[in-house]
Formats: sequence, structure tokens, C-alpha cells
Amino acid sequence: MKIIFILLFSLQCFAQENIEVIYKYQSNFKKEIPGNLMGEILSKSKRQLPKLDFILKATPNESLYKLEEKVSNDGQSQRILIMMLSLANSKGVFFSDVKQNIFIEQTNAFGKLYKIISDFHQLQWNISNEKKSISGYQCRKATLEFNVGNENNKAQNREIIAWFATDLNYPFGPLGYRGLPGLIIELNVNWDYGYILKAEKIKVLDNLLQIEEPQEGEIISETNFKKLSRNSEFNN
Repeated sequence: MKIIFILLFSLQCFAQENIEVIYKYQSNFKKEIPGNLMGEILSKSKRQLPKLDFILKATPNESLYKLEEKVSNDGQSQRILIMMLSLANSKGVFFSDVKQNIFIEQTNAFGKLYKIISDFHQLQWNISNEKKSISGYQCRKATLEFNVGNENNKAQNREIIAWFATDLNYPFGPLGYRGLPGLIIELNVNWDYGYILKAEKIKVLDNLLQIEEPQEGEIISETNFKKLSRNSEFNN
């Protein structure tokens, strides 16, 4: 799939402008889908999530990433969608502020809305010399070992591979993966039922972009949220 670029300014001023990026989901399963409820959700994810748009809006300093909202009055469909998004860690809203060194994930968990606060600059990427061209951009490879929930649960470990374009000087990407010297064009989340998020369209915005920090939700540190996750698993 070719990436579509809508250029309203020259590439020389690209990094000084506000942008909107549409990412698309692609399944990358390494195991067969089981014949249970989880398998049913995985099958639906494989079919349905590629139809959705995940939007990153960014200035050189701030970004907001979330699923493009579509109104549905079907409660059951919404519950299934949330389960599908959970398997791709995509049900939340992700906010970054470079200057303030703040990263926020707003998400529903354990029957409550939370604002999970952490540092923007905390991810320890390993940047390699490996390069490849993605839709006309020279991208460099970076890798990261990341746990998406309970650090004591090895099943929640993920190998993250990011391909970022240094020509696009935005330190952001999908799902809150951040801190690289360039926009993440392609993100690979590798596990048994992994997936790829790839930029399909990048649009330079000619209007003022106001990125607002999520306001609702109980504020909790990432450390305390992970403790809450461990306690929930233990109680279940």
C-alpha cells in the first residue's frame, strides 16, 4: 500500500508544520487462532481493524493519537470493538508533550477511566544502522523490549520494531511509542498475535492545530497502574 502525502509546503519546512497522520492496522499473527472466545475476537480483529483509521495529530512539540471516532448505538458492537482494540492496545488516547516531558495514556480499565502519567523521554530505544525505504522515505530501524501490562507476566512482553523517517522531525508515533529522532512510519508489535501499524497518509495542515491534553480520568502514575494490574490479575 502506497503512502499518500498531501504537501502544502516544501519539504524544507515540513518539520516546522503541524501534521495529521493516518495509520492502518495489519495483523501479523505467529500462532494459529484458537477455537475459543479469544479466537473469535482475534478473527474479528483480523477482519475489522484494518477498516479503521488511527489518527496522530502533531505539532513539533505535542501529539495526540487515537482511533477516529465513529458513532454507534449498538452496545454489543461497541463492547466487541473494545475487546478487539484491547488486543491491539489501541482502545486509549495517547498524549505527548516534549517540552514538559509528559506522556499520558487515557484509558478505561477495571471499571474506571484513568489518566496514566509517565515521562515522555523514558523509552530506551536501540537504534541500528539498518535502513529501508518505505513509500519514498529512507527509514532507520529502532528496537525496544516493552511490557504492555504486568512486568511479572512474560506473556505481556513485546518486541517493538519501529521504522522512523529522520526527514520528518517529529518524535512521535502510534500507540504512544515516541522519543525517536523522526516520525515513526511503520511500527511492528511482535508477539503471538502481533500487528503492524503503518502510516497510510500524512497531511501537512495549513491551519492552527490545537492539541488538548485529555482532562477526564483519575490521575495515576504508570508504576501504580501496573501495580493495580498485578493486583487485579491476582484477585482474578
